[in-house]
Amino acid sequence: MKKIIFSMMALAMTATALTGCEDVPAPYSMNFDDSNVTPTPKPAAEPKGTGTEADPFNVAAALKYIEAGQNLDKQVYVSGTIASVKEIDVTNYGNATYYISDDGTASGQLTVYRGYDLGNKKFTAADRIKAGDKVIVCGKLVNFNGTKEFTQGNYIYSLNGNKASQTPAADLNTEATAWTVAEAVQKIQAGQTAGGEAYVKGIISDVNFYDATHKSLTYYLSDNGTDKTLKVYSGKGLNGADFASKEDLKAGQTVVVKGNLKSFTNKQGQVIMEMDLGSKIVSISGTPSPQPSTAVLTAKFETGMDNFTIKDINLPSELTYIWKHDASKKYMKASSHKGTTDYAAQSRLESPVFSLAGKTSATLTFMVAANYFSNAANNFKVQVSTDGTTWNDVTLSTYPAKDWKFVSTTCDLSAYAGQTTVRIGFLYTCDGTNAAGTWEIKDVEVK
Repeated sequence: MKKIIFSMMALAMTATALTGCEDVPAPYSMNFDDSNVTPTPKPAAEPKGTGTEADPFNVAAALKYIEAGQNLDKQVYVSGTIASVKEIDVTNYGNATYYISDDGTASGQLTVYRGYDLGNKKFTAADRIKAGDKVIVCGKLVNFNGTKEFTQGNYIYSLNGNKASQTPAADLNTEATAWTVAEAVQKIQAGQTAGGEAYVKGIISDVNFYDATHKSLTYYLSDNGTDKTLKVYSGKGLNGADFASKEDLKAGQTVVVKGNLKSFTNKQGQVIMEMDLGSKIVSISGTPSPQPSTAVLTAKFETGMDNFTIKDINLPSELTYIWKHDASKKYMKASSHKGTTDYAAQSRLESPVFSLAGKTSATLTFMVAANYFSNAANNFKVQVSTDGTTWNDVTLSTYPAKDWKFVSTTCDLSAYAGQTTVRIGFLYTCDGTNAAGTWEIKDVEVK
């Protein structure tokens, strides 16, 4: 009997215990974040659009277009949301570098490199664009050393649904009433040039720079053909045609140019009177003034090495060259970087012999651009020799920044004035520890 009673009591206790468990909370809650389940990645946006004004690419389609590598010389339209803004330069160049994506995050973003504002105008305010803004950008796409980007010269076609005014501002004058250069300067100083484009008639005093990327020329105008009174920045040719070379314009020619007039202050604090980017020549006349050359050495490197030679002092077995001529870009360049390695190397690009007999002074000028270097002065030097054996360093007035942008630099060669056998050399050196920069030079002249 006791066994039966004890059995019944045990069953009752078990039932009670099982019933009580229904009201006991779990020791912790299980949710998605606390589990060991890997979250499903956010799917990339589906590529859409054809890249036209009416049907822009989305960012995913633009990235795919770059990867395909076809028709990258054509302008396309890309719609996206600004993820972040790296820089808006309102002081010097009026352009901005920023990033766009389909969802406004850093995921799947496209770089917009040095682009212009709405309507292809320069940026004038540092807060003009911000993260979250909806944009349609027009320009050329490129894969630049692994970075997928809009190349320089792009512009915002639409900002938050707003486009540039389709009604062009009225011209400030006519071709028949074109201002003199002095009148143009007076109008700029009086603040009377912001309302539209103006015609200016002047004589070319100097052709400064040919931009091969945009096929434009920067040159100077004056009323007397001598002074550099008005700078025409990155202008186009007759009726907006592309320029083919720096030789397409000559000092002494008279031109009527149409464009936007402005002033700006450069990094040195100089106020420059300028006809802005996008101008075009309306008429051109006159015989260029004879410009007798005083140069004793000239090398453009447009079609070859212009009688320069390469002296490899230390060429590692992993490399086939350090200095080489770039036929497509029309300059000489040097680097000892290959793959992921910076090789210890040294090579000198040497000029042919020239004479400074009868000279009391001499100056070397050339254009130089670079990137990826650690110490510019150690990676790249200019040297002079009078015997081809002993080489002495000379000081450069300016080294370029790490931005591939060509700058003009000079070296004083007056210490060698009067010498009959002179050579210059561009010495590339990498110690294998510091970065092996890439250097590009062109337009070498000694006079």
